[in-house]
Amino acid sequence: MAHAKQNLPRAFRQPRHAPGKPHAASAPHRRRWAQIAAALLVAATVGATAGLLLRPGSSQALSEHKIDREVTQLLAGIPQHQSTLGNPTAPVTLQVFLDLKDPDSRSWFLKDLPAIINDQVRTGEVKLEYHAYKTNTYRPQEFVRDQTAALAAGAQDKLWNFIYTFFHEQRSEFAYYATESYVNNIARQVPGLNIPLWHTDRHTERREEQTTAEDRTARTLNLHVTPSFRIGPTGGPFHNYAGHSVIKYGEQHPIALPEATDIAKAIKELDPTGRTTDARP
Repeated sequence: MAHAKQNLPRAFRQPRHAPGKPHAASAPHRRRWAQIAAALLVAATVGATAGLLLRPGSSQALSEHKIDREVTQLLAGIPQHQSTLGNPTAPVTLQVFLDLKDPDSRSWFLKDLPAIINDQVRTGEVKLEYHAYKTNTYRPQEFVRDQTAALAAGAQDKLWNFIYTFFHEQRSEFAYYATESYVNNIARQVPGLNIPLWHTDRHTERREEQTTAEDRTARTLNLHVTPSFRIGPTGGPFHNYAGHSVIKYGEQHPIALPEATDIAKAIKELDPTGRTTDARP
């Protein structure tokens, strides 16, 4: 009995080449698929790498690394002791009153201060002395948290690294962002800061009381805005210093924004009482 002829689509029919003899197109076919697979593997690798670099966490890490490098380079080799930056025997002291959430303090700190550090502090002419002053931080508890965190870094002679990093990452003054997690992240970026010791130091040595006392002192000194400054021979007396002034938000009190040239001029004009020609009583 004759078998019925298979009526299958061509693609499903058995190949007609002789048994044991390879199909002529099979070797190139395999090579082509190998090339395609290799190309897909390369594309997947490149895509994964690009995705890693573009992730927010990676972008933040790159930004933090850049800030760390910039701050470290600026402060390298300059003595720090608690809230002071500069040679302890420098003949002139510039007292700086700042609110870490104040955008004008940030602007002066990042724009004008680097030249003062390089021209007057690094050369031993001036040392800087940091003081806390609450002007733009709305919540008192947030102000105390920020400032005690900075002072605790100062216990390890890292205060200026901490506040420089804080200003680099400052956000809107109207936002409540300086949380415990935020200050922890700032501290983590300070090279060489002992974090467990820093946590302990935040709540010892009466740092909360020091923060509020400095704020009260700034008000009794007739300082009205941040940043504010006092200048004089090391050891005093000190006088409020105006420098190059602009009006802040239409208020009647001028805000001092001294540049390196202003400080150089003030040093030359200091008389034995510590007063400068543009000092304010």
